[in-house]
Amino acid sequence: MKEKDFEQLLGCLDIIRNMYEHIRFVDPVNSKVINVNEKNEIDTEAEEIKCYTFWGNTTVCKNCISMRAYIENKSFVKIEYNPDKIVMTTAVPVELKEGRVVVELLKDATDSLIFENKLSGDITELLIMIDNINNLAVRDALTGIYNRRYINEKLPIELMSSIINKKLLSVIMIDIDHYKRVNDTYGHLVGDTVLKTLTGIIQSCIRRDTDWLARYGGEEFLVCLPGAPLRMTVEIAESMRKAIESRTIVSGDHEIKVTASFGVSCRIYTKDNNYEDVIEEADKNLLLAKRNGRNRVEW
Repeated sequence: MKEKDFEQLLGCLDIIRNMYEHIRFVDPVNSKVINVNEKNEIDTEAEEIKCYTFWGNTTVCKNCISMRAYIENKSFVKIEYNPDKIVMTTAVPVELKEGRVVVELLKDATDSLIFENKLSGDITELLIMIDNINNLAVRDALTGIYNRRYINEKLPIELMSSIINKKLLSVIMIDIDHYKRVNDTYGHLVGDTVLKTLTGIIQSCIRRDTDWLARYGGEEFLVCLPGAPLRMTVEIAESMRKAIESRTIVSGDHEIKVTASFGVSCRIYTKDNNYEDVIEEADKNLLLAKRNGRNRVEW
């Protein structure tokens, strides 16, 4: 977006400038950030950095409230920290002529946070609490991988990035074959062991930092591989399938063998598509794999 697009918005910041130490405009699709200086002017001299650099990260934040604000068109608040301070961040979506942008309002809360139970003098304890709280929002309690909420927030951003940059977006949908039979035969605790074991197997087959795995629900998983070509995606799915098929899962006195079915989608999408289209395409191929005998990859 151009500087002139922000002129009207900049004029409104005087009202809140004294309430926040740092104000910036964020494009969560491309992780870009435009900083606003103390005079409520766009800081044109600031070095161009990614939005997550402020937090001392080298990749996109896992629980990004600007992403949520952008997608849901609602404001969100989050407690986060960088190497220097604890920060309360408010993300507010704003519609401009060229599209939606997120205004991030950051306030230093290092000395103003109050907890009912006193913490020790070591701030590390507080930082661990913040990490735990933020992880709870996007992590599946059983497997520790990302959850359905993360899919709903992250996949639309991956889709928009794919459309803007005209790059492939690949997804693998995975379903454990006859998982109900495992629960009915051995009990739910053994079933949980199977889920956690397969999660580890699937994760071990993901090759790139940009790829991510989430539990879609029940015994279903989703793997997102931004920019990966079809051949690579199918090879990864096949390596997962073989690794699961060859694994014997031990739980107590039980030795269990399971298989899984895989549906792959890989294409460049258009602005007419939404993230549900991405899931639906992979899911259709997953259903095809199950109809064709299970324990197979379809694309």
